[in-house]
Amino acid sequence: MPNLKKYLVAYQAALSTFLQYRINVVLFAVGHLVSLSGLAFVWISVYQNGEHLGSYTLPQILTYYILIAFLRLTIADGVSMGFQVVEDIKDGRIAPYLLKPISYPLTMLADSIGKATINIALVMPILVLIILAGNLIRYVPPISSLILFLIFMIIGLFFYYLIYFLSALSSFWFERGSNIIYGVIVISNFLNGAIIPIDVFPAWLQQLSNFLPFQFLMFTPIQFWLGRIDDALSVGAIAFIWLIFLSIITAIVWRWGIKKFEAVGQ
Repeated sequence: MPNLKKYLVAYQAALSTFLQYRINVVLFAVGHLVSLSGLAFVWISVYQNGEHLGSYTLPQILTYYILIAFLRLTIADGVSMGFQVVEDIKDGRIAPYLLKPISYPLTMLADSIGKATINIALVMPILVLIILAGNLIRYVPPISSLILFLIFMIIGLFFYYLIYFLSALSSFWFERGSNIIYGVIVISNFLNGAIIPIDVFPAWLQQLSNFLPFQFLMFTPIQFWLGRIDDALSVGAIAFIWLIFLSIITAIVWRWGIKKFEAVGQ
């Protein structure tokens, strides 16, 4: 069992550092609000012309993309974390961690949680403002759905960390590990429901997505908010299996990478 106090310090350091740049988060949120406004007008126009997207009503599709923006602003920092890991490996900044009784992977996890905490604190009031200004309060789900949304949002944070940390470890073997991350971003944005809801995909692609972890980044939490998932236990079981699997693979690849790193360093 690792000494959690060491990682609490990393978490607090992330809070302190990120608070210094909170204006960046606010500006990023404003940028998303502007793009979200344009997207809302597009969907309103589409639905007013008698078109629709799958089985989604207009309030549901608007809520869907509002929550996409919310999740991008809160738990998706794992993407930038992945690029940081690439640079740390390339520049040898992971070396001090190999000489101290502290885990680099767990430090990066604590850092990601710290940044997510600040993001949520800064963006949550904006989400509430959007709900109130858009007269969407009647579409806020019951408390049980909200709890499931929050639980799977936290699960999504861990998936962001594992997927992009694992992708970044490619830098132990490839000079441009960032290219791997860019590839994962393209695949992830398609299969996590950020561009279009997964349940409007062709049946075969929906089946494929159901067995991949990308759905837990954004699509699954939003489906709980919208009340479109009935069996939370089975979905949670699949998420748990993927978390365990990715954790094991990440630990193995990290050890392989460290051996290569140490050999090259010698």
